[in-house]
Amino acid sequence: MAKCMIAVLQSVVLKRSLVSPGVARVLCSRKYNSSNPEWGEPQDNGNVVDPEQQKLLKVAIIGVPNAGKSSLINSIVGRNICPYSRKVHTTRAGARAVLSIGDTQLVFLDTPGLVDSNEIEKYNLDKAFANDSVNSIEEADIIGVVHDVSNRYTRSYLDPKVLRLLHLNQNKDSFLILNKIDLLRSKIYLLDLARSLTCFTLNNFHIPKPYMLTPEEEKRNRSKVQERRLEEKVKKSVGWGKFNDVFMISAVLNQGSSDIREYLLQRSKPSPWLFSKDEITDKEDYKLVLSTIESILLDDLPNEVPYNLKVELEYYEISREGNLHIVVLIHCKTPRIEKLIMGKRGQRIRNIARTCEQHIRNLFLTDVFLKMVVTDKAKSINHPITD
Repeated sequence: MAKCMIAVLQSVVLKRSLVSPGVARVLCSRKYNSSNPEWGEPQDNGNVVDPEQQKLLKVAIIGVPNAGKSSLINSIVGRNICPYSRKVHTTRAGARAVLSIGDTQLVFLDTPGLVDSNEIEKYNLDKAFANDSVNSIEEADIIGVVHDVSNRYTRSYLDPKVLRLLHLNQNKDSFLILNKIDLLRSKIYLLDLARSLTCFTLNNFHIPKPYMLTPEEEKRNRSKVQERRLEEKVKKSVGWGKFNDVFMISAVLNQGSSDIREYLLQRSKPSPWLFSKDEITDKEDYKLVLSTIESILLDDLPNEVPYNLKVELEYYEISREGNLHIVVLIHCKTPRIEKLIMGKRGQRIRNIARTCEQHIRNLFLTDVFLKMVVTDKAKSINHPITD
């Protein structure tokens, strides 16, 4: 293990003159095409669309942790822009994924799973975490609710946190996505479940819309009494009767995602685009790299270990050939955790690094060379790396 660590540290020292400690430096900028030939339909890379002909739709995707929000967005846009994991809270901050086809641009607002104060403390989450979904809905033109039908304990009702947001945004169109249908042994009751979760009605035309306040008026009039009434409504509800449509999909297997894409393209409205045609996200490249690595650590490390690691980008370079050269530091709180992450003779961290390289290669469609350095907190303090 010591030899492995020395070799990796030597790699860092050789490139030390190019970067400041703890600061990621992008030495070259480059835009990546928004198409991936392995994902089926490529993104349209034709001429620039006349601004007067452009159409836009902003889509907020919400749901409880691990419902499959990020997988759904990745499946629709054809690229792993949003990190995902089998563990909860892979998405720690809101991000935008962009799909431009013809004269239409879809902007997906990926949000962290809806949480309460107890979960924020348990998983060491930022306090602003709980507000990201609220902010995304306010910005969005339409709301997509992802519901996990593979969980037999929760599939028969929508989560109260989801229902609360829907009640507070009744003026926005919404649609329901029943995800992970591939994990069901029997599909017989899917239609019954869809009817129940939509309160046995779709396209709620026969019920007049309630008088809607402006956002400013809603904020002023949202008293404690109204909050209590809202809580009572949520407690009595198992579904939402104002969904416009329901989709049954498997985001991981890419089944049904194209139907959602076509549905959203048809609902777009004339508006200037927010991003250029070749942009696929509002995240910087190095942040995409970090979030990808963090999601893989969540999958490959046990229990709550990955939630207490600090992943730091020490070196980031795009070569003239377009290859990515990356050095990542993984800070652990104790030597015991460091040993656990390294694995026997450094085998675990090597396997993690190979997996990360492959994911980043698929994301940017270029060769990737990644070094991962694992260190505990005490070692970092007593033996800091300097220029």
